[in-house]
This record gives sequence, C-alpha cells and structure tokens, in this order.
Amino acid sequence: MLMTRSLFRLAAGAAAGYLFAVRPWHLRWGADDREVHAAMPGDDLIRHPQHQATRAITIDAPPASVWAWVVRLGGYRPGSTRAAASPDAAGEQQGLKVGDVLDEGGFVVERMEPPNTLVLLMRGADATTSCCVSLSELDGGTRMIFRLRVRAESTLRGTGYLAMTDVGDFLTMRRQMLTIKERAESTH
Repeated sequence: MLMTRSLFRLAAGAAAGYLFAVRPWHLRWGADDREVHAAMPGDDLIRHPQHQATRAITIDAPPASVWAWVVRLGGYRPGSTRAAASPDAAGEQQGLKVGDVLDEGGFVVERMEPPNTLVLLMRGADATTSCCVSLSELDGGTRMIFRLRVRAESTLRGTGYLAMTDVGDFLTMRRQMLTIKERAESTH
C-alpha cells in the first residue's frame, strides 16, 4: 500500500510538473508574448483550437534564403521526392502553389506569399491541423514564427491525436526549426 501511494505521488508530481512548467514552455518555445498572442495567417482555418503552439527563432539569413529551406524541409520537392541538398530559393518556390499536397504528412498548401508566409492544412479523420510559418526581416536576418492549431474529433482517437501532438509536435518542430536555422545560415 505504501508503494502504491509513493508511485501515485510520484506520477501526480510528474504530471503537475509537466502541466505547469514544461508544457507552457514548449507551447511557446522562443516566442515572446506579442508573438504568442498576435493573430497569424491561417488562424481562421481552425477557429476554436483545442491545442495551439506558437514557436519562434531568429535566423542570421534573409527571408528568401530561409524560405527555400522552409519549403524544402516541409516536404515539397519539385520533380522528385529527394532533390539535391542545397535548395535554390527561386527554383524551390516556383513549383509550389496553393492546393499542392506536401509529400510528408498530407498537409495541403492553403495560402502562400513567398518568401514570407506559408499556411498548411491537414484534414484528417481524427483532427484538423493548421500550420503557419511566417518569416519577417529582422536586422538583416529573419524572425521565423511557427504556429500550430489543432481541432480534434470528440472521440478516443481524436483525444489520442491531441495527446500525441502535445509532446510529439514540440520535439519535431524544434528540431525542424533548428535545422532550418543551421542550413539557412550555412548557405547564406
């Protein structure tokens, strides 16, 4: 009985630590209050999200250089599923258009304004997910803001999708943002 109580307390403490310390940090990693609360393109696609995360990073490269990597690492590769390692900003954006489906994840391009805004939407059986990548020039570099919004179905699978998104999305997007930063800065 004592072991059960100790395990319960440990689990409750871990859950509380995640909910009150870790989760708020990863839902807004790198973003300031203004960025977190500002409206972004694509917010209207999911009006009442059950999950929203806004993350940001500053990149020492111009928006056009960053855009090429956003498009490429987002899963769009014109003419091939695996193109050459270094994208050409003009070449990569020429083929991408509204309505295209990215080959990784099933996201559809809803809106785009190269080299500043890319809005993606995925309508699945369990949830609808929108992603917005916004690039703005900042002192010769770029401020990249990424927003994810999810509205899940009221089912066990929808709840599972939300739970997986809560943790998995942070790990994936943080790595993706850092990779974009590294590649854009190294090719600039």
